[in-house]
Amino acid sequence: VGASLACALEPLGLKITVLEETPLDSDQQPSFDERTIALTYGSRQIFDAIGIWQAIEMQAGPIHRIHVSNRGHAGFTRLDRQQIGTDALGYVVPTRVLGKALTRRLQQSSSIEYHCPASATQIDIEPHAKAARVVSTIGVIDTDLIVIADGGRSSLTQGPSWEKTTRSYSEQALIGIIGVDRPHNGTAFERFTEHGPLALLPLKDERFALAWTLPEQRAQQMVDCDPTAFLSALQDTFGDRAGHFTRCEGRRVYPLSRSILTSPISGRCVAIGNSAHRVHPVAGQGFNLGLRDVAELAEQLANALRAGDDIGDTAVLRAYARTRERQTRRVSRFTDGLLQIFANEFPGLSAARNIGLNLIELCPAAKTLLLRRTVGIAGPLPRLARGLSLESA
Repeated sequence: VGASLACALEPLGLKITVLEETPLDSDQQPSFDERTIALTYGSRQIFDAIGIWQAIEMQAGPIHRIHVSNRGHAGFTRLDRQQIGTDALGYVVPTRVLGKALTRRLQQSSSIEYHCPASATQIDIEPHAKAARVVSTIGVIDTDLIVIADGGRSSLTQGPSWEKTTRSYSEQALIGIIGVDRPHNGTAFERFTEHGPLALLPLKDERFALAWTLPEQRAQQMVDCDPTAFLSALQDTFGDRAGHFTRCEGRRVYPLSRSILTSPISGRCVAIGNSAHRVHPVAGQGFNLGLRDVAELAEQLANALRAGDDIGDTAVLRAYARTRERQTRRVSRFTDGLLQIFANEFPGLSAARNIGLNLIELCPAAKTLLLRRTVGIAGPLPRLARGLSLESA
C-alpha cells in the first residue's frame, strides 16, 4: 500500500522517500511470496490511474461472477459483472507480480528515493510542529508529512500517540492453490460453513486460490495432514460445484485479528493500509480498503498543493481522516456482521439467512447495490478510484 501511494503521488512534483525494511530477496518479504490478492474493480481503477495496471493485467485472473452459499442449507445468491456493467467484479493477482511491478516503478522513478533495506527507528510527532522528523537506518529525514505503511504488525503505531481497538478471532486463515478438473470460467465461490467462510478465487491458469477460515487447532491439522486427506476434507466441506479437487500447493496459515486505529492521524503523521486498520478477510476487503486510503489521501494532498496549502497541515489530514474513518467503520461492521450471521447455527437465524440470500437472488436492485459497494464504485469517489489522474478536473 505504501508503494502504491508513492506511485500515486509521483506526478505531483513532491520529493518522496520510501523506506522498505525487508530485503527484496528475503523469504519474509510479503510482496514477493506465493500468496494472491483479490482486487476489486475499484482497486483496478486506482492501479489503472497510477500506471500500474498495465504491468499486472496479463497475470490477473478476472472474477466474472461470484456464487455465495451456506453449507447444509438451500439459500444462495449469484452475483455477476453484468449487473453493474463492468468488465469484471474483481481480479486475482499473485502478490509477487504486484510487488515486482510496484518495486520496478519505484526504482525507475526520478522523483522517488527508494531505500531497501531501510527502516524508521523513531518518529517525532508534535501536534503543531512545522515539520516532522524521522530517525532511520539511513539517517535523519526532515519532512512535511510522514506516512506509515508498515503493515498489520506495525511497530510505528505502538506508541502513546496512537489509540486502537483490537479483537482476536481465535481463528486462522488457511491459504493455498487448488487444482480442479474443470474450467472455472471466472467464477469465484464464497461458501459459509459451520467453522468459517471458505473462498475459492479464480486464477489466470484455471486453478483456484483458497482462503479458508478455521478454528486455530483445525487449521493447523489441515496444514499438517497429507495432500490426499486435505483434498478430501476440502471436497467434503465445499461440495462439487466447482468440480473435483485434484491437487493442492503452498498450504500455510496465518492468525486472524482486527486492529483499528481510533484515528489514522497524529501530528504530521498519517497511517494507511493495515497499519491503520486490519479487518477479517471475509469478503476480501482488507487490501482494497488500503488502496482506498491511497486514493483518498492522494486526493487531499493534490487539492492542498493546488490551493498552495501545507500538505501536513492538520486541516488537510483531518479531512482525510473523516472520510476514511467512516468507511473503515462501515467495512469492519460489514465483515464482523457476516461472521456473526453465518457462524451461528440457531434454527431461527439459520432460516433467516437462507431467506436473506434468496431475497438477494430474487431482487436485482439489492444485488446491484451490494455489488457496487463491495467492488468499490459506490458513492462519491476520489479521482483515482474513478480511474482518473490527479491532474484532471
